[in-house]
Amino acid sequence: MRHSSFRQRGSTIASALLGFILVILLMVQLPGTAWADDSRVGIDIQIDGGTRGEISLAGIDVEVRGADTTEFSAVGVDVLFEGRASSDVSIAAVDAVIDANVGGDLSVAAAEVNVRSDVVGQVSLAGAEVHFTGSAASAEIAGAEVHIDGTFIGDLSVVAEELNLSPTTTIGGDFHFEGPREPVLPEGLTLGGNYTYEYRDFEEWVDGELPVVLFPVIALASFTGALAIFMLLGFSVIIGGGILLLLMTGLTARTIDGIRQKPFSSMGMGLLVLIGLIFIATLLFVTIIGIPLAFAILAFYPVLLLIGFIVATLGVPYLIFRMDPRKTGAFAKIGIFLVSIFALLVIFALPGIGQIAFALIVLMGVGAFGAAVLGGRERQSAEA
Repeated sequence: MRHSSFRQRGSTIASALLGFILVILLMVQLPGTAWADDSRVGIDIQIDGGTRGEISLAGIDVEVRGADTTEFSAVGVDVLFEGRASSDVSIAAVDAVIDANVGGDLSVAAAEVNVRSDVVGQVSLAGAEVHFTGSAASAEIAGAEVHIDGTFIGDLSVVAEELNLSPTTTIGGDFHFEGPREPVLPEGLTLGGNYTYEYRDFEEWVDGELPVVLFPVIALASFTGALAIFMLLGFSVIIGGGILLLLMTGLTARTIDGIRQKPFSSMGMGLLVLIGLIFIATLLFVTIIGIPLAFAILAFYPVLLLIGFIVATLGVPYLIFRMDPRKTGAFAKIGIFLVSIFALLVIFALPGIGQIAFALIVLMGVGAFGAAVLGGRERQSAEA
């Protein structure tokens, strides 16, 4: 009895200590510093004012107002960026609003895009409905419905089902448009170069190319994958792993068992999950009603990849050393997790091998986590 009581007391102390560490890390992470890079993953992310380095965000509701940054990238359901970026800005969302001065290039993929910005570099926009007001060196815009009121030093290229150009629009270079109907150029439009029109039927696959409605899906899938790699590092991994160890012991144990006992099956499952989500989102994008849900699925990608990396970091040591997590104490689990993070980061830094290892680790984690979630539900159904 005393031994059992001592073990329970030790487990309680370990949980309390881990919780305290997580609180400290959150306190350190969330406020940030005026000059440091700011990387966050969360549900509701808000940043007001301040001068910062690079900002990389992934969340449901992302709002940045009055910030002066070097580079800005975000993925989420609703993304708002107001301020200034001295370098590039990249955003993927369901609803994106950008009102900023951009010193580099601006790239946005969203169901609804609203841009009121002066951009030094090139503008690349894709969405179901796109509004652009401002200026840019040049622009490539694709959408079902596109509205433009701006000034372009160089060329403007638009692929759209419906295009509305304001009479005050100025195009210093060439203007190329692709769509089912040739637009009527408004009186007062300033065009310094040549105007060309190419017929494009949105209802069909043309010359083996993807229809324009799928452009945002491809852009978002590529961007979220790249952003997720960055967001996996640092405090987010430590905090996420701590939460899994502290609050989700049953699910975490099933996930670690999946990695320890079926690593290759977990990789295969992870590949199916990631490809399956892209496939489902692509199907949903065919219908107007399904577009927001498709973007929401793709916006979940960074979170899913982050979870996959974290659970793999928790489970790989037990796979390599053939240990049973049920026979490992709370303090030992924390130590193993921290050592595992360091070891994996060293491996990922190796040229060539590191990238392959990273991909396999994420696939293994995503697959094991998915199998653990489904296994838990099946168990609950069986018990019911």
